[in-house]
Formats: sequence, C-alpha cells, structure tokens
Amino acid sequence: MKAILFVDDHEVLARLSCEILETQGYHAVSAYNAHDALEKFQREKFDILVTDFRMEGMNGLELARKIHSSRPEVPVIMVTGYGHIDGGKDVNACLPKEHMFPALLDKIKTYLGEGEGATTTLKSA
Repeated sequence: MKAILFVDDHEVLARLSCEILETQGYHAVSAYNAHDALEKFQREKFDILVTDFRMEGMNGLELARKIHSSRPEVPVIMVTGYGHIDGGKDVNACLPKEHMFPALLDKIKTYLGEGEGATTTLKSA
C-alpha cells in the first residue's frame, strides 16, 4: 500500500483529505505543520508528499526542499488557495484547494505510476 503524507494547517481539511485517500486504498497520514511533517517523514517511509503552501513557520515550498535534500525521488504536490505556485524542481504539481478532489487523486496516481489504467471513482460521503 502506497503511503501519502498530507500536510495542512487546517486540521479538519487534512483529516478529511486523509479519509478520502484511505477510501481510495492509500495509507494516508496527516501533519498540521511543516515541523510535524518532517518528524513524521523521518519516522516513516512515504511515497508522496501533499502539502499546503501557506503555513505558519515553514511554508510548503520550504518543506518540499527539506524533504528533497534527503529524498529527492519523492514527488511533491502543492495545494493552495492563493493561486499557482512555481516550485521549480521541488514541486511536481500545484493544485487549487477549491478543486482539490478528484484532481489530487489523478495526480497521485500519475506520480505513483498507477497511471490512467487505474480508474478509481471517488466515493461520495
């Protein structure tokens, strides 16, 4: 089972997003700030990082750079309510929070090599 670290300072959004990802067959873990995410990343192996851009302390781009300093192969998807973020080589995709699902699921499948052949539908809550 592929593991996803989902980082957002809005705890309800992070928890709900992880629940959706779990229904799609992923092991999803939430973190509520970049420091918490870095600690979890050191303790557990994650296949992909999904992070909010704007967070108190360290933003999502800074988090992506820190993750890539030790694990450059981990794809990073940035979600934001503040328009497109150019993360350069440290961010594989940037999605608006307003339309995060199902676009996020499509990006995760792409970056985890599950591609277009795996068509899973999003279950309604």
